[in-house]
Amino acid sequence: MESLRDIRQNIKAIKSTQQIMQTMKMISSARIRRAQEAMEAARPFAKKMLEMVDDLKQDILAMPQPDEGESWEGRFFVNKTGDPRKIGLLVITGDKGLAGSFNAVILRSVLQFLKEHKDKEIFVFAVGKKGRDFLARLKMPRLHLAYESVGIFPKVSYAHAELLGEAVLKTFFEQKLGSVTLIYNDFKSLASQNLVEQKILPFDFEAIAQDREESDFLFEPGMLEIFKQLVPRLFKANMYRFLLESQAANLAATMNAMDAASKNAGELVTALGVKLNKVRQAGITNEILDIVNGAEALNS
Repeated sequence: MESLRDIRQNIKAIKSTQQIMQTMKMISSARIRRAQEAMEAARPFAKKMLEMVDDLKQDILAMPQPDEGESWEGRFFVNKTGDPRKIGLLVITGDKGLAGSFNAVILRSVLQFLKEHKDKEIFVFAVGKKGRDFLARLKMPRLHLAYESVGIFPKVSYAHAELLGEAVLKTFFEQKLGSVTLIYNDFKSLASQNLVEQKILPFDFEAIAQDREESDFLFEPGMLEIFKQLVPRLFKANMYRFLLESQAANLAATMNAMDAASKNAGELVTALGVKLNKVRQAGITNEILDIVNGAEALNS
C-alpha cells in the first residue's frame, strides 16, 4: 500500500498539472474570440472576390483566344494543360499538441490520400509543425516538400497567406500540376470541428450560386488585366480564410481538450483524497490496536 507521503505527492503533482490545464483553457478561450471575429470578417470578402472573378471570367472566355493555342480558360485555373500524374497537397495542422484529436484526424486523412495517389508525384505544402514533421518522416520517393510554414499560429496574418498562395501558384504553374487538394479542419462550432478535403486548384466556379444578378461594368485598363490581378488575390484571400478557419478550430479543440483534462484531474484528486483518508484511518486503527495490545500485555 502507498504511504501517506506518496499519495500527498501525487495529489500535489496532479493539482499542479490541473492548474496548467486550466490556464491553457483560459488562454485558448480568450484567443478564440478574436480568431472567430477575424474568420467571420474574411468570409464575405472571399465570397465577393469569387463572384467578381466569375463575372469577368464569363466575358473573357468570349474573347478571341491567344495565338499560342492555350485558351484563356486553360490559362486561368480551369486546368486543361496540367499533368494528371503530378498533383499538389496542402496540409494545415497545428504547431502544438494538447488539442485532442485535432491533428490526428488530419494526418490520418493525409495518409489515406497519399496511399490513394502513391503512383503519382506529389508536391506538398505543409502549414503547421505537426503536419510538417509527419510528412518529413515519410520515406516516399515521389513525395516533395515544396513549401513549409511553422510557428504562425495563433497569430495568423495576411502576409502568411500571401506567401503560401504565391508558393502554391508558382508550383502549380511551373510543375504543371493537374490539381491541388487541401486537407484541414474547418471551424464548425466551439464544440466541434469538421475535417475538410477539397480541391482548391483549378477553381470551381460552379460553386457560386447561379441565381445572383449579373453585373454590368466598364473595366479600365481592361477585363483581362483586371482578371490577371484578381485571380491571384482571390486565391490568397481563400488561403487567408482557410488559415483563419484552422486557427479557430485549433483553439476550440485545445480549449475543449484542456477542459476535459482539467475535469479528469479533478476526479483523480477526489479519488486520491478518498484513498488518503482510508490509508490514514487504517494507520490510526493500527496504532490503536498496537496500544490496546500493549496494554493487554502489561495487564496479563
